This record gives sequence, C-alpha cells and structure tokens, in this order.
Amino acid sequence: MRGVSLEVRGGEFVALMGRNGSGKSTLLKQIVGLLKPDGGRVIVAGQDTRRTTLEDTIRTVGYVPQHPGALLFSETLAAELAFTQHGHGLSADPGRAQEWLDRLGLGTLAGRNPRDLSGGEQQRAALAAILVADPQVILLDEPTRGLDYIQKRALAAILSELKREGRAIVMATHDVELAAACADRVILMAEGQVVVDGPAREVMTDSQVFSSQINKLFRDPKFLVVDDVLQALGAQAVEN
Repeated sequence: MRGVSLEVRGGEFVALMGRNGSGKSTLLKQIVGLLKPDGGRVIVAGQDTRRTTLEDTIRTVGYVPQHPGALLFSETLAAELAFTQHGHGLSADPGRAQEWLDRLGLGTLAGRNPRDLSGGEQQRAALAAILVADPQVILLDEPTRGLDYIQKRALAAILSELKREGRAIVMATHDVELAAACADRVILMAEGQVVVDGPAREVMTDSQVFSSQINKLFRDPKFLVVDDVLQALGAQAVEN
C-alpha cells in the first residue's frame, strides 16, 4: 500500500473497486489487523491496530475473506455461531444465532456441517458467523461469489439494513451492480493506491469499467439502478 488515506464513519457503506492486484484485499486485511502497515497508522474504533491484538480488534470488526470456508471449523452451523459468541465473550444465545441464520436464508441448515454447504451457502454462513457477534465495522471481500441473483438481492437488503443501524461497511468487490445498489462511496484502487474516492453516483458515472448497466445506458448520475429509472418514470407520469 502506498499513500492510502481513508476514513469511514458509522452508517457509511464504502465499496473498494479495482482490477485484481490493485490492493483491495490487502487494505481490508490491514483494517482488521491481519497485516500491519509498514508506515502510517490504521485506527479502528479509536484503537491503533499495531498496538492491539487481532483478538481485540475482531471484537469490533467482522471480516469475511474471499474464501469464507477459512472461517468455518465447527461440526454444525449452529455450533459455528455459538463458537463466535463464546470467542467474543458473549453468552450463548441460540435465538440470536437462529435469527441471523433465518435472515440469511440458512434457517433450515443449522444442523449441517458448514464444510458440506455450497459456495454461496458458505459465504452466507461466514457472514452469519460474524454478525452474531454484533460488529460495528463489517469488512467483506467479494461477498457475492457463488450467489445467484435472488441471493444477491437478499444480501443487498441485509447490508442496507446494517448500514441504517449505524454500522460501517467496507466491501471489496467487482460486482458493480451490488456497489450501485448499496454503496454511498466508491473508492477505485490501482497498484496499492487510491486513485478515486467519491460519491458512488459520481465515481461510477465517470468510470467506463466500474459502472452499472443502467448507468452505462443513461450516463447520468441520477440513474444508477433500475429503481432510479422507475422513480423518474413515476414522477413523469404524475406531472403528465
């Protein structure tokens, strides 16, 4: 990483975008404390990650890597969430765990071994395993890998709800449609540097590569997702 300066506040959803190798995953790992910066500082909830342990950092930060199976070790999905609660010093709360499994479409799979789940199911299982600990900062690395369209829509709805609850969300993704639907800000990275940082509508409109299908059609920051078009048509119908 070189000269990266980034501030994310509670209730803000930031999408990190860029080509493979641009530094998105490295930045997430530095935020959660898996990697320590060679220079500068990473401050999370007032704590310098160079001076705190990973165990302390993950009490505040929930991180789902590109390969979520790396987080799943227990014999059942229910046990996985209970392990997370215990590891964060929380009392076992099966009801809370089941609530997250239900919200993520995994309610009937609580007794399954996480390693027997499909790739998309493992992605959602890992997300449930961090959310059950109620993190205030959520880091997601390519969270739509293995998800179909319906599952992506459900994930977008959950992430939007988490943002409204005041959590800070930073997501590394190539999924321009998810970024268009959820992100307040888009940060474009290249060769370990931030090259663009701004409102999602402006950044995606100005980009030829990282722009939604709707935006490519209209090339107007007012039109980023289908709902923008429908709202405009509805307003036009009312005026007529």
